[in-house]
Amino acid sequence: MQSHRLLGILMGFVLILAGCGGGSSTTVVVSPPPPPVINNVQPIVIDSGPAGAGSAVNEAYITVTICSPNSPTTCQTIDHILVDTGSYGLRVLSSVLTIPLQQETDGANAIVECTPFGAGYSWGPVQTANLQIAGENATALPIQVIGDPNFSAVPQSCSSVAASPANTVEAFRANGVFGIGAFAQDCGMVCVQNVIPAAYYSCDSSGNCQEISLSLEKQVANPITFFAKDNNGEIINMPSLNGLAQTVTGNITFGVGTQANNGLGSAKVYTIDPSTGYFTTTYQGTQYTYSFIDSGSNGNYFYDPTIPTCPNGSGFYCPTNTLSLSATNTGTNGTTSSIDFQAGNASNLQTGDAAYSLLAGPNNAASFDWGMPFFFGRSVYYVIQDDTAGGQTGPFYAY
Repeated sequence: MQSHRLLGILMGFVLILAGCGGGSSTTVVVSPPPPPVINNVQPIVIDSGPAGAGSAVNEAYITVTICSPNSPTTCQTIDHILVDTGSYGLRVLSSVLTIPLQQETDGANAIVECTPFGAGYSWGPVQTANLQIAGENATALPIQVIGDPNFSAVPQSCSSVAASPANTVEAFRANGVFGIGAFAQDCGMVCVQNVIPAAYYSCDSSGNCQEISLSLEKQVANPITFFAKDNNGEIINMPSLNGLAQTVTGNITFGVGTQANNGLGSAKVYTIDPSTGYFTTTYQGTQYTYSFIDSGSNGNYFYDPTIPTCPNGSGFYCPTNTLSLSATNTGTNGTTSSIDFQAGNASNLQTGDAAYSLLAGPNNAASFDWGMPFFFGRSVYYVIQDDTAGGQTGPFYAY
């Protein structure tokens, strides 16, 4: 994966002024001006979601401003964009987008992407936009516009990757996705060197689409890598939560070790596999080697057939009493930590409840998915592959 390096090194200087008369001189040391402070903190809110999305639970949202690259003053501010550290790239639902963007092409035809998510697959063109968030700016950022009616014909190779389409606000419970995991592009060199099924397509004006390989610079990209500063990762900061709440507020701090407010401090670093993005979680004596920490997952998802699931088929656990559990995380660098967590009864959720620290559900027997409940009461760091922070090289988590 390519990375985008921090720009500029501020150099100090010494100004020596010669004294006048008497053969004496005076040396005056002038300190360098402090580096400019960029507002790198963006509020996060967990609430019931955007209009038309039903009731969301443990979904962390931000507001972004998108501008047209061809007309930089033509902008739109969009709220309820899901913060997702388990994916890479900004994706916006076409139904909420009101400004024109610039279509990316392979020289002749439009580039369109198929993106599998847990809720289904998303289909839409790759277009470029200028992004403003906090004090950060990204110019000519490749994004995906999901559900664009101009690209309504979905190839069978895309529609077959999941049971149903996720091309609406209702399906996403969000107006878009802000994918800021620990990689720079959503496919990387794999899609440069190979034609990957259900990834990128070249679509002509008649709607005929052909799977293609695609250069890095045209792939949907992690927005943080396009910032001029604070572009090596981020910190998700969420307050503690014990049980249920109707609203929770936290923030994202962009950059790690780039300003006074985003140093690693005492956080322990857990490197993740640079090919897959996984580390290992050990739960009840079993190692789950395809494990990850994902703000876009609304619960902790893990395999435990002894915990009853909810009878309504919601996909969550519904134990009679709250369970106190423990697991151990291990980075590829050997760093370990024991995590105590709880799993509660999802049927305790009532109308208006948008956050639940005990939400958990079943997962497959290879993966442990640490979702939003893991973030409550923690600052979780992500450093992008090949970038560095605190003398450590990404990709890594820290907490």
